[in-house]
Amino acid sequence: MADGFLSSLRSRADDVRDDAERYGRRASSNLRDVGGSLRERGDDARGELSRLWGQLEDLVERRLGPAASDVAGRAGSYARDGREAAYDVADQLREVTRSRPLLAIGVAVAATWVISSMLRSRR
Repeated sequence: MADGFLSSLRSRADDVRDDAERYGRRASSNLRDVGGSLRERGDDARGELSRLWGQLEDLVERRLGPAASDVAGRAGSYARDGREAAYDVADQLREVTRSRPLLAIGVAVAATWVISSMLRSRR
């Protein structure tokens, strides 16, 4: 899940970078016709865009990467805890059913009656 989000974010970031580079090249070629000082300004702007892009990539890698990994780790931990809790409940039900089979049958019949009553009342 987190890997898909990060790859999507990286893809969008690559698209933005490519657009910025195209814009810089276009601006630079347009400024060549105007004069040397403007060309230098265009190159400076392109260099600044490139520097800012590098900073953005660094920020995304340093901040979002660890955060996404942390969220994925927590989700995995919750899933493991939930699975263990479900196994514990199943074991307890198994023990109660074996120790008191008539009670288990009565509970099953009562639960079936309640559920069927609820379903009939919805119609």
